[in-house]
Amino acid sequence: MNLSDGVINLESGSETEESDGVTLEQSTTGGKAQVIEISSDEEVTVPQEPEAEVVHLRSESPPATPVEQAREKAGEKRKPEESTPQRQLRLKLAEAAERRLHHQNEPAKKPNKRQQLHSIEKNATVELKHRAKLLPTSIDDRSSRIRLISNPDYCAQFGLVADKDTASLSDLVGSKDLIRTYQFNMLIDFDYLSRFVTSKDVEFTLINKSDDDHLHIKDQSWERYKIHTIDVSSKLPKYGTHHTKMMVNFYRDDTCQIVLHTMNLTEADHKIQTQMCWVSPQLEMHKDVNDWFDFNQPNLSLVEETGLVFKRDFIAYLLTYENNDINKLIDQVAKYDFSPIDVVFVASTPGHYQYTDRNKLTNPSSKPMFGYGRLWQVIHILKLQSLMGKLVGQVSTIAGPCDNWKRNVFVHVLTSCVEKGYPISKKADYKYVANKNKVEPVIIWPTVTEILKSCAAPLSGIALHLTSRGKWAAYERQFSEIKNYFHKWSCVDEPKLSKAGRSNLAPHVKTYTVTEDNFKTLKWFLMTSANISHQAWGKPKGYNTIEYDICSFEAGIFIAPQLLKVKSNLENKTQILEPTYGRDSVVDEHSLSGSVCKIGLRLPYDTPLKKYTATDKAWSQPDSDQFF
Repeated sequence: MNLSDGVINLESGSETEESDGVTLEQSTTGGKAQVIEISSDEEVTVPQEPEAEVVHLRSESPPATPVEQAREKAGEKRKPEESTPQRQLRLKLAEAAERRLHHQNEPAKKPNKRQQLHSIEKNATVELKHRAKLLPTSIDDRSSRIRLISNPDYCAQFGLVADKDTASLSDLVGSKDLIRTYQFNMLIDFDYLSRFVTSKDVEFTLINKSDDDHLHIKDQSWERYKIHTIDVSSKLPKYGTHHTKMMVNFYRDDTCQIVLHTMNLTEADHKIQTQMCWVSPQLEMHKDVNDWFDFNQPNLSLVEETGLVFKRDFIAYLLTYENNDINKLIDQVAKYDFSPIDVVFVASTPGHYQYTDRNKLTNPSSKPMFGYGRLWQVIHILKLQSLMGKLVGQVSTIAGPCDNWKRNVFVHVLTSCVEKGYPISKKADYKYVANKNKVEPVIIWPTVTEILKSCAAPLSGIALHLTSRGKWAAYERQFSEIKNYFHKWSCVDEPKLSKAGRSNLAPHVKTYTVTEDNFKTLKWFLMTSANISHQAWGKPKGYNTIEYDICSFEAGIFIAPQLLKVKSNLENKTQILEPTYGRDSVVDEHSLSGSVCKIGLRLPYDTPLKKYTATDKAWSQPDSDQFF
């Protein structure tokens, strides 16, 4: 992919590098299997899938079985092949296709009355001009742009009323008018996802590492649903992870919605962890074909043309997959009008990145960056740098340091991204000193006690990864440094006292924000799939340079108050983000009175934050292994 002067060259695309390996395991609690996310620093070698070829059905008898066809395709005829996850997946697909073909050749049965009625209703859909029931971006234009994902089981367990204004998984994929969905994720349990789908003829495209560790699809699902898989293994370097959690949904009325969220598509992630999402407005198709490439122009203004910049950056991200099927998705989304969108797309994609002229990176014509470079770029373009306050990072994984010493991507890189001035990367011996340095690093991380009190007890912490010591001495050096910045997930002792309503639901959400007035307001807010990990954000190649390597695919949305479209702000008052708890809207009835317009931003955690005491222990490995 070439980006020249902010314009995307749609004819090419390339990039590659590294990230943390991930596997999928099953853990049993109370006799019920649950799919759990596990991270690993070990290298995982995944064989590349051969190019697909057309399988010709021959009339000679006996007909070739799917297994024999696969062997012939490889030129080995009867020679046994090594069984790989990709091969098993292909064979499942071939066998399902064969069964469907068998059903098609059977004599047609006369439809019963119920089937006839369904056929009439299906054909009448277009004539009735039925509008799909789609989830709005927010309750109103002054409500939170990000939503908590509902968890009725958790609320019932602790007797809480904490799901107000939340979005359910059914809201995201349950429309009867859903005809096509692209699911980008790390772990996909398709059979769990399909429980929430009601559309009869939806077509699924699943994008992840398509091996048995990351993708679960039962044999009968291949027959029942139209499923396509895109294996991204070849795009991932050592320790690389396809960590993006995103949906692109197309509906019968020619509308489209994009969903960015924090949840692996598994039952465990859905039920025992705190999750959030952003849902785009209902995007309409451009009426004029000439508008399809409205994003592909220089000098786009992030403030005045936020939606077009989102579209440009979104397509730039998709191009890095270098995949023909994803290119078809690009062709589709290019047809849509993104102007209603009022947030910024911030993503990471594997590759080596180097920039020499800092001043050009904040010009309107500058090309979009990836990783921590993009966060730095957006903050500086919008003039949101800080000389004071707290940078609050709340994640579910803290990976190893950037080097053999103790340099951490949050303390030494992200803090520099939000501060005024240079360099972007701090030296390894940097330590924050109150009243001397600019922005204070604050990390929200659950204690052992908090996890053990969570809804699934120790199982709640299975997806929380932090190595406090290990074979690599740098783990211990990093932990001894960053634990000084640790704050608890919740500041209350009882679930019913939690303002956010998620105190006993372990976090899997990842958020970053700056507050300069101790959470009275937020300067900006980022919800993303990216943890505190140099694999996700980028590993600096040196001090005071903008050169780094990214290993993983990540995606998130950046919310800045001045970009938000608020119809009720008729007097163009200064817009500010105000934290909300347990609801999406600002409680203040006079939120439009005075000189400011208050816009809600829902926090998943409670404030004021409570710093670790001397007796608090962080949930970390290897100590937490004792519970399993």
